[in-house]
Amino acid sequence: MYLFRATNCTYFTRICFAKSLKDRGFPFDIKISLLTKVRPIATKRNLVISLAVVELVERINEATMPHDFKSSLNKRINELREEFDCEYPVTLNIPVQPTQVIQHLPQQSNVQQVLLKDALDSFVISKSKENILDATVRQLSKRIQHFIKYSKLRNVVETTTSSALKYRDLLLNQGRTHKTNKEYLAAISQFFKWCCLMNYIDKNPFVDIPHRNNGGTGAYSARRRWQTNELNLLIQSDAFKAKDKYFQWITLVLLYQGMRPGETCQLYTDDIIEQDGLICIHVNDSKPKQRLKNEWANRIVPIHPTLLKLGFVDFVNSVQSKRAKPLFNCKPGGQDDDWSKNYCQQLGRLSTTINLLPKNRPSAYSFRHTFIDELKQQEVDEVVVAQLVGHTHKNLTFGKYGKNFPAGFLFKKLNDL
Repeated sequence: MYLFRATNCTYFTRICFAKSLKDRGFPFDIKISLLTKVRPIATKRNLVISLAVVELVERINEATMPHDFKSSLNKRINELREEFDCEYPVTLNIPVQPTQVIQHLPQQSNVQQVLLKDALDSFVISKSKENILDATVRQLSKRIQHFIKYSKLRNVVETTTSSALKYRDLLLNQGRTHKTNKEYLAAISQFFKWCCLMNYIDKNPFVDIPHRNNGGTGAYSARRRWQTNELNLLIQSDAFKAKDKYFQWITLVLLYQGMRPGETCQLYTDDIIEQDGLICIHVNDSKPKQRLKNEWANRIVPIHPTLLKLGFVDFVNSVQSKRAKPLFNCKPGGQDDDWSKNYCQQLGRLSTTINLLPKNRPSAYSFRHTFIDELKQQEVDEVVVAQLVGHTHKNLTFGKYGKNFPAGFLFKKLNDL
């Protein structure tokens, strides 16, 4: 702490905070005007002000919030100013307002004191009312709980950018992929954005937290696709040929349509339709326990010409009956009504059989990455890719106002692969 003179010759007391307090959201320093340009007066007032600030700082404990400290300090400083010796002229024309005492304390305007765990419970209830899969809501909750556990913070308002950076560093040290770390930070940022809207905190502390990919060269470097030699090894293996027709067709649909495993495994016979003279797949959630990731996942896409040549229509006709029934031998199971769990487990065991070992092999979801990557290599427009695979249209103009491409146009793009 020390006395310094501003450019307008007014004297201030400047006091810096300890690093432990700065990490909790307290400012780097505070500057308190002594309301005089006369150094002898400023020296006396500096002693009084400094002592008062030190006493208040010593009272700070784990439950003390920056805005509470600011209010107490403003009140104490104004009490002391009223006792200043008025025989000396006060030469600085600044009204003595509490909000002008401290220049660098972060503003926390009328935020509520809410426990992080209580805020999370309310957040989960709010998300559950949206058209979001239960599994997605649980995943959000799990990731936010991870932050609460490791940050050891109690109230929402205690969370600072320093807390966010420390948590980011923790994620980087725990060995997850860049993509997973990014999703953790996105989930927690979504939570604090909601907290801002609920007036639990003034600013989202995660909004500007960087998450560089140190393990690769690009945004998709952590994603694994099937290489040509791996696909040949899989499809031509005796283990694959020994599988039933359902497993084989699910694999081929995943590869040539780029659909999510859950979307594929939950198909019904009447989801194979004709549109514009083409055989198409209608990805939807009209049947009991069918689920879609989002509104964009509901789509009609033409069947890839290679699947047609391989006899996919004959397969559908062999399963067809008077009443709609599941196209494959998959059933929803578990808490999330997961249609694809059994298939994914079978694919994993088969991959091990052909020496594609765990942690170093593509998965069922990797067929989707392979499909998208092939479209990218062919320089297919991103809006077309989004419609084929059920992604959100990121471009506002196309996403909000543009109409979907006709089946014939999409079929031509598939035929070019």
